[in-house]
Amino acid sequence: MTSTESATSTTAARAGAEEAARQRLLNTYLRESGTPLGTTGDDLVRIDLPAAGAALVVALRHHSVFGHHAYGDQVWLEKRDGRRVPLDHDALVRLLLDEVEAVAAKVFGSAPDGAERKRALAEQIESSIAATTRYLRSRRTRAADDAHALTREAEQSLLLGHPFHPTPKSTQGFGDDLEKYAPELGAAFVPHWFAVDRRILLERRVAAGTWIPGPVAAAAAEVLGADHGHALLPVHPWQARYLLANSRVAQLVTDGLLVDLGALGREVYPTSSVRTVCDPAFPTSFKLPLHVRITNFIRNNPVPHLGRATDASAVVAELAPEWAHPGFSALVETGFRTVDPAVVGDDLAADFSVLYRDNPFTDGSAAPRVIAALLEDRDGDVPDLIHEVRRCAPDPDVTPGADHVAAWLRRYLGISLIPLLEIFDRDGVSFEAHAQNSLLHTDGGWPTRFWVRDMEGTSVSRQRLRPGAVPPDSPLLYDHDEAWMRLRYYAVTNHLGHLISVLGQYTDADEALLWRTAREMLAASGGEAAADLLQRPVLPAKANLVSYFVGRGENPLYVDVPNLLFEVNR
Repeated sequence: MTSTESATSTTAARAGAEEAARQRLLNTYLRESGTPLGTTGDDLVRIDLPAAGAALVVALRHHSVFGHHAYGDQVWLEKRDGRRVPLDHDALVRLLLDEVEAVAAKVFGSAPDGAERKRALAEQIESSIAATTRYLRSRRTRAADDAHALTREAEQSLLLGHPFHPTPKSTQGFGDDLEKYAPELGAAFVPHWFAVDRRILLERRVAAGTWIPGPVAAAAAEVLGADHGHALLPVHPWQARYLLANSRVAQLVTDGLLVDLGALGREVYPTSSVRTVCDPAFPTSFKLPLHVRITNFIRNNPVPHLGRATDASAVVAELAPEWAHPGFSALVETGFRTVDPAVVGDDLAADFSVLYRDNPFTDGSAAPRVIAALLEDRDGDVPDLIHEVRRCAPDPDVTPGADHVAAWLRRYLGISLIPLLEIFDRDGVSFEAHAQNSLLHTDGGWPTRFWVRDMEGTSVSRQRLRPGAVPPDSPLLYDHDEAWMRLRYYAVTNHLGHLISVLGQYTDADEALLWRTAREMLAASGGEAAADLLQRPVLPAKANLVSYFVGRGENPLYVDVPNLLFEVNR
């Protein structure tokens, strides 16, 4: 590639990253502030900025009834006297953050450090754009028609991220090592391993599963002896360097309570969450801690989170055989392992903790693909989900018609939302089934298998779960209304709303028709949760932008958005 071609590629990638950021910022601001999208009379749309006493004017490429709008390249600031001034990206961000500060003040009161909060958020927005630019520059060839390759491609092709988050690709900590570890850049690496003396080990198993690959166990035995008795613990290579620089870890090594075994075994690849890694040939994936800030948080594994995930997995492992939903499955965490916080402290335990997740796909008989990646816009192409809808259409070479798209959606709902609601009715289990936690397998384009993963985000209605399933103080248990609210947000607002918006944008079926299709199917299911959902005029939506601004990323604010399952029939 010549330097001119490289510069052109960088310029185009930066423009694409800014466009994605602009769409997310505008749509998130509209949702969280309750600002309506106005018209101007000249084929543009207007977004009021009350704090500035002005408005944004922008071209609208696609209008979504659920707020997933797509915008043109140019943005103007419309002043009080009607004059319009072109806005560059940085000026747009500054204006929107001023409005976010004003929205937050209405709920939480004025913050004395508002300027610093805006600076920090602007920095995170730029970090996300810079990372996205790098990902868009790194074009990889499409996967072969192989189950493992298709799964990996989906996990590693989520280049733009959450459609209602201000900093979906912000990553701080990897530094120059980003290329080694970013799934979006096709990363793969060999895990680092420690041997842990069982005197300082905390572990829990809740389901059957193999945790240690054979070659790793054999290599450890060569170092430690065949009857060494240690527990083996995988660690992300970046995390291993971070931990080995810690004086407390160095002392544990000196004392012989930890043995640094180094890199062992086969390569793994990071999935869309960055820190969960997979070897397609091994029946367990590892959810590893990373002391790296990804979007809102440092991504380690505090012990209470391990308890919640394994409580959820134990409940699901017990109940799942009773669920009559053959197309639906949950991928449980089979247990956890870490160094004992009673010995090393909570913070160091969180930086060692590993969750072990069932990976039942080693035989290649299914190709589960993460829904968030299937829904994402592709430069110069339609989202991958649309290719699946086309594959099973009467004429795959034309835009799918409304009847076919509605039939596809009905099959999808039959293995996803319908089981999620009926399981909540039956057992009170509320899965965190957002688009990045949901996997889909298709046959000839038709949806046939659906999985939900990441049990750490599961909540259970304490009023509905059978007595004795978990201890009464388990962090898994929520009051019924909150568990039900979480399911409505993750499965409907986040997941179904995004899926229907993509189908409506890229096929001949408009969104209102598809919401009506979903309503009819839910009504026919006869379930209590489904009936309740259809009677609610609003849905909960996580306010990621305002929550980030006020420092409530782990305890986010929610706002109400119109429930189109309610509205389409009225």
